[in-house]
Amino acid sequence: MTTDLDVRLADLVGTEPTTAVAPVPARSGELEFAPQQTEAIDKITDWNQSGDQQVFRLFGYAGTGKTTLARHIVDQLGVNNVLYAAFTGKAAYVLRGKGCEDARTVHSLIYQPVEKVREHLQKLRQQMRESTDPAEREELLAEIRREQAKVDSPDWILREDSDLEYADLLVLDEVSMVGERMAKDLLSYNTRILCLGDPAQLPPVDGGGYFINAPADHLLTEIHRSALDSPVTRMATAIRNSQPGRRGYDVAGRDGESGRFERLTIPQLLDFDQVLVGRNATRWQAVHLLRALRGLIGGPQPGDRIICLANSGEAEVFNGQQFDVLDAHQDARTDRYQLIVRDDEGTERTLTAWASGFKDLEGEKQAKRDGRGTVIAATYAQAITTHKSQGSQWPRVLVVDESTVFFNAAYREHVKELGSAAASIEGHVNGRRWLYTAVTRAAEQAVIVPSLNGVLA
Repeated sequence: MTTDLDVRLADLVGTEPTTAVAPVPARSGELEFAPQQTEAIDKITDWNQSGDQQVFRLFGYAGTGKTTLARHIVDQLGVNNVLYAAFTGKAAYVLRGKGCEDARTVHSLIYQPVEKVREHLQKLRQQMRESTDPAEREELLAEIRREQAKVDSPDWILREDSDLEYADLLVLDEVSMVGERMAKDLLSYNTRILCLGDPAQLPPVDGGGYFINAPADHLLTEIHRSALDSPVTRMATAIRNSQPGRRGYDVAGRDGESGRFERLTIPQLLDFDQVLVGRNATRWQAVHLLRALRGLIGGPQPGDRIICLANSGEAEVFNGQQFDVLDAHQDARTDRYQLIVRDDEGTERTLTAWASGFKDLEGEKQAKRDGRGTVIAATYAQAITTHKSQGSQWPRVLVVDESTVFFNAAYREHVKELGSAAASIEGHVNGRRWLYTAVTRAAEQAVIVPSLNGVLA
């Protein structure tokens, strides 16, 4: 007799590893597609022609070619006005590198700077002062109230003239970080959205996951043979297919410039574009080490990289957004830093940040509590948690392996209810998803180390 526990265990372990390599492909123009991809093309073509639903979810694992397939489908559909967007600047940059021209962040696509709203509000008030027509004054007053409500809102201000309003299709990549508010704002333009995501990654946090938490309309599981030429894809696939009991998640050693390393030189350590960890305590240890090795002592200064800890519509920053610091000045009287920074789009701007966010973990919490108006909560970004990295990608990523932390957390949560054996499976799945998410943040090189203590040769 099959029990509920038997069913749950089968779900956790999986009936078979998803290591399939795409079989002999079918030709489509100059590109070749496997049967599974051809099926996706047919489904999306039918979706576009039917007009029954606004969103199509094309999900797939690392190496299945979601973005390449999406670009080809766009060409096949003959859609004239197509936009590409992602949650973070890094992800938008990666899209542009894959040939998705003019890919941008969702924020820049559909939200407007509050300063423009203030300028418009001032013009309306001036018109109000100059007008003597009662009907005109009544209309102006109504519009002033609407604009003032926007300025007073703590949220982002939706553009009324976004390019999305006139687009035929939006291709939205790395959808795991898109929460309900942003998703509904996107949907409000009534433009069709082709969502790309990876269901094997960690569940999103902080309200994300509006699109990824729904079932896929088509799931790509077959890995391209060409993708398997990449050590990063080989690592990610091995981790995703690793079975319970494999505490190393089937990444045993080096694979070219990627894989598990026991030792790193200082130049190697400093050459990574991003360091990912599991715990905030480890993150601060890594930040101190990496800054010290670069000669960065004290508060933020040129050469630092920072990350925002919360959304601020008025300051026009979002949670997880990163900046390079070009100049910094502390105002000790107000506990603030004036920072000249450059974002991932290459735009320079000035930000005001609470100094407490650059002290320690408790300081970060204080900065988030104090965050208001144009003063933002931010901290150092030399190392960030894997959860915070979701939706972004970097060429070279160093992963401090804290999968055991996630294994143990899930084990403790389930051991009383399910028993030790089933809880161990839950723990493996949780650790596996964490490590897979971390490794797939790398585009070219992913290195896993046991810790930063003693790793330097």
